[in-house]
Amino acid sequence: SRHCSALHSRSLPLPSPSPGAMGLNDILAALYSCLPETPSSPAASLTAATSNNGGEDRISALPDDILRGVVSRLPAKDAARTAALSPRWRGLWRSTPLVLEDSHLIRPAGQRGGFEFDSSALAGAVSRVLASHPGPFRWVHISSNFMAGQEEALAKWLRLLVAKGVESLVLVNRPWPLDVALPASILRCASLRRLYLGVWHFPDTSRASAPPRGPGVFPRLQELGICHTIMQERDLEYLLACSPELKTFALILSYAAPSLVPISSSSLCCVLVWLSMPYEVDVVAAPRLQRLILQSIGTIHTTKVKIGHAPELTVLGYLETANHVLQIGNTIIKAGVTKVAPNAVVPSVKVLALKVDFGVAEEVKTLLSFLRCFPQVETLHVMVSL
Repeated sequence: SRHCSALHSRSLPLPSPSPGAMGLNDILAALYSCLPETPSSPAASLTAATSNNGGEDRISALPDDILRGVVSRLPAKDAARTAALSPRWRGLWRSTPLVLEDSHLIRPAGQRGGFEFDSSALAGAVSRVLASHPGPFRWVHISSNFMAGQEEALAKWLRLLVAKGVESLVLVNRPWPLDVALPASILRCASLRRLYLGVWHFPDTSRASAPPRGPGVFPRLQELGICHTIMQERDLEYLLACSPELKTFALILSYAAPSLVPISSSSLCCVLVWLSMPYEVDVVAAPRLQRLILQSIGTIHTTKVKIGHAPELTVLGYLETANHVLQIGNTIIKAGVTKVAPNAVVPSVKVLALKVDFGVAEEVKTLLSFLRCFPQVETLHVMVSL
């Protein structure tokens, strides 16, 4: 999405949609906009991949590696059907790392248009694909199914994902309810490089069913997105402690669960807390952190933003004069402060974004106090609150 991709840019995006009261459709639209795009596309078709317009079949003469590239870009149902084309294609799908998006398995409703959606049938189709492919699983994107009542299928999927080495996984419970428990076996997918979880009750990492905390849990994980998921502070701390290669972390649409977002990681470079409302975001120790991007969701309560050890922090925002309390080290930055102590400045910040209502005198004073904490800013974004 444009919000998550902004983590890899030196500039800051303008937050969108505007925060405020969000309905179910707004939440879903925001959540799905943050999910990474699947490498395969329903626009690619089996016919397009194999048609030769009556001439010589030159596609089938291509080397296996190129043909596997073709297969990996087809929707899973078409990719599997290539085995029926000719002996030349028979083993290609099974020898190509799996790319699966469950929405590509939803059956058209026929002449009436639209889709014939049967949650159990879709779960069954996902189960068959995961079971029939020997692995490895390059990309699995499951975000179209209602998982309430599908706990047995979910447990089976996770067993297969662990056994067959999933690398990128998007796993969303299509709402509702919100309290569908995510099995603790998700913590045994040691092959993961990218993980996005949406609308779950995260497993309790303090229980014996969770693997012991340590770098062996997610040794290869580089990108993590937690979307509208109920979890505790200890679970987030566990994830960061278990991901020694993690570069990007996004907390999306989190409503004070966790209430505290502790950031302690020797590898993290980018953190996004978007349309979320924790009580505190605490950069405890993040020696490689370069970008911290925030957007709250309304004025339900204030959020304390604490910056401890982050010597490489370059991009910071949006700091909101109405909703954020800024603390640098042990110093809380108060409105009207005209001089900031040397240990309460962050000279590494070059790009700063602020949100302020210039019609409120207290916010203007807070704005000036915030600016004094970042003396080396080169690019300043100011969003006016209305």
